[in-house]
Amino acid sequence: MMETRRFRVFTRNYATVTAAMFFAFFGSVACDAEEHVVFSQPDVSDIGDRVYVIERRPLGEWFMISWQKSPFTADGKFVPVDWDPGDNTGLSIPDERTRRMAQRGMRNASGSTVCQMYGDTVGAYLNSADLSRDGFDATGNPLPGSSGYKQMITPSYKLRQDEAIYPWRAPDNHLQVSLDLQIPTAVCAEKKGSLAYVNPLLTLVDPNTKLKISWGPMLFSKRSNGDHTEPLQNIAYDRPSHSWMIRDRLVPGASWLELAPGSASYQTAPWRGWRHFSWSVSRAHVTAALKAMREQEPHVKISIDPGDYQLTSFHLNAETHFQTAPAELGWSMRNLRIDATTSGSSTR
Repeated sequence: MMETRRFRVFTRNYATVTAAMFFAFFGSVACDAEEHVVFSQPDVSDIGDRVYVIERRPLGEWFMISWQKSPFTADGKFVPVDWDPGDNTGLSIPDERTRRMAQRGMRNASGSTVCQMYGDTVGAYLNSADLSRDGFDATGNPLPGSSGYKQMITPSYKLRQDEAIYPWRAPDNHLQVSLDLQIPTAVCAEKKGSLAYVNPLLTLVDPNTKLKISWGPMLFSKRSNGDHTEPLQNIAYDRPSHSWMIRDRLVPGASWLELAPGSASYQTAPWRGWRHFSWSVSRAHVTAALKAMREQEPHVKISIDPGDYQLTSFHLNAETHFQTAPAELGWSMRNLRIDATTSGSSTR
């Protein structure tokens, strides 16, 4: 019997996977299940060259991206920030010098939009007032400050070509995703045009049809009176990312994913302190979701074979909408890990 092997190789600059691991993953393997680390969140000592604002990002690096430019700088880039947003994000950095290395924001002003990368933790605080400049139109709605009245800063990792994998080539293959998260701040009117939510997403691409899917659980949505939204699943096209969103609520008995033992489930109220979330996605889950998409969107050219889809990236879709009322969102995350479990034969 071949023993289960684990690979965890990453450097301070980026997480990477060894050639030996990928030979085992992509070539023929024994029938025993083997678990391989696709990504493990690295430590970061300086955020300086890791923040991108609506621009092409490098492959194989752990970075933060803002989908909105800063309205306070000539080039839209973010600036070093020395105030402590810990009350908003849950990540408090002890001194001003270290904050200036670990934080970037739209401006260096308390209460303004900021992102953080400090050791093994990343975080962000979004304040729509930075984009609308606290202004309102004649009907009382916030002034536009971004395309679609949306705001997001996301940690992201895009796999290099030698890292990208086909997770569901064999019948028993599955992906396991886990992370620790806290969301101390979530302010919105909880209606269309004023929302705050967090969804960790995997990007899947079918190289044959060029179809791109953002796949992941609905993990958090601000709802003061609990959640009464139906249905539990959602399939919709996202124009800004040119991808189809396939989501299932992170709850026991979900149709398109499985909640892991000991994991927290879907949340509707902000909280302070780490909660652990973990779920897996099997070939059967992917098949069921793809069939549901084909039925809902018959005009879309889509393969319902999970083995056709390549995993290319991860990002935390932590976002607000502020068209009908201001919105804020503050969060921090650590210990993100993506594992691929294989059995039987798997090939490129």
